[in-house]
Amino acid sequence: MTLATERGAAEQIVSAAPPRAAAARLGASTLRLVLGQLVVLVGSLLTASAVIFFAIDLLPGDLALTKAGIDASPDQVALIRAELGLDRPSIVRYLEWLGGALRGDLGVSLLDNRPVADAIAEKMQVTLPLCILALGISVAVALPLGVLAAVGRERWYGQLIGAFTQLGIAVPAFVLGLLLVTVFAVRLDLLPVQGFPRERWADPASAVASLLLPAVTLAVPQAAVLARFVRSAMSDALSQDWVRTARARGWRLPAIVWRQGLRNTALPLIAVVGLEAAGLITGAVIVERVFALPGVGSMILADVDTRDLGKVQGTLLVLTAAIMIMTLLLDLVYRIVDPRLRAARA
Repeated sequence: MTLATERGAAEQIVSAAPPRAAAARLGASTLRLVLGQLVVLVGSLLTASAVIFFAIDLLPGDLALTKAGIDASPDQVALIRAELGLDRPSIVRYLEWLGGALRGDLGVSLLDNRPVADAIAEKMQVTLPLCILALGISVAVALPLGVLAAVGRERWYGQLIGAFTQLGIAVPAFVLGLLLVTVFAVRLDLLPVQGFPRERWADPASAVASLLLPAVTLAVPQAAVLARFVRSAMSDALSQDWVRTARARGWRLPAIVWRQGLRNTALPLIAVVGLEAAGLITGAVIVERVFALPGVGSMILADVDTRDLGKVQGTLLVLTAAIMIMTLLLDLVYRIVDPRLRAARA
């Protein structure tokens, strides 16, 4: 057998193998990626736990004095401090708290002795639906507005959408919230002013009505940022040579936008939506305060006022872990969806 014949046979064998070999390489690279990201996640959570604990521990004030009352004697305050374990070194208390957190035990409130995990789960019944509703509103509003702004970037409606997005970014959340309350709750009497039903989600209609104005307040700045991003990405896509080719072949602009433009903006849009979802968790603190919602944000502010710092530490750790896990899942989805990253990893 000649050298050329052997080379041709080898090339045939190699060409028959790629689908299975490529799938194996892709699976191995995905597993390495997941394991690497998990290692980074664990290290980040440990670092975040230390920062949260010691930063909160350095805040001024004394929980023992708050619990004892202003008329308590120094001996009584010292006794309460010893009962709460606040007289021990910070590093010892941190290691005990971290060990409990790794077991799923975030401790108990130092004021009412209620498990912190139970309190967070109860408040999440308000905060989580609020963030989901706000994210849905922001995407539903930003996507069509961003596309219209890109298509009509040189027309009056494109300029108008750009002006509204700038306004949405500039207006503070508490100002927008008060404006919405004044118009839709006080003047028009269409929605509840503040608060949340006592029975929680036993009456879904009342619960959604209570969350609607806060969700819009939370969604407006997010939608403004997202709409500007969609406009920029869509404008770049519509300026490509293939658009002129498609128009020359008789394609109409709506078909080009729907079949090609949105496809080209889908990948970066996933990244931005994921970052916005993480930002909604922190933005909910202000909105819940404005609308007197009994959510996680209001609980954190109340616990800071009462110096229930163990509860604050547990809540911040849960929120930080949620944001980090969300970022990890976003990165994995992005790499799975994007064929260029899959090829690079393979």
